Amino acid sequence: MSMVQVDNRISTGNILVAGGMIVSIAVAWGNLSGRADNINERVVHNAASIAAAEARVRALETNNARQDERMILILDSLRKIEARIESE
Repeated sequence: MSMVQVDNRISTGNILVAGGMIVSIAVAWGNLSGRADNINERVVHNAASIAAAEARVRALETNNARQDERMILILDSLRKIEARIESE
């Protein structure tokens, strides 16, 4: 049986492989950081959009409530007119 021997010396190929791995890790880290920044920007933008939508919904609800009150006042006035016509 032959024994496997490992060469413990650092070669140019080892340096190139290690350097390539370091560069790959740095590039991947930069990509992840960029993606995190984009996601944070989207979250901030979505939060602002949600706040604006909530404000519009509140304004529409207030407007609808006012229109409902006006309709009730109109119907009350019509009932009073009908009651006067019927009593005459």
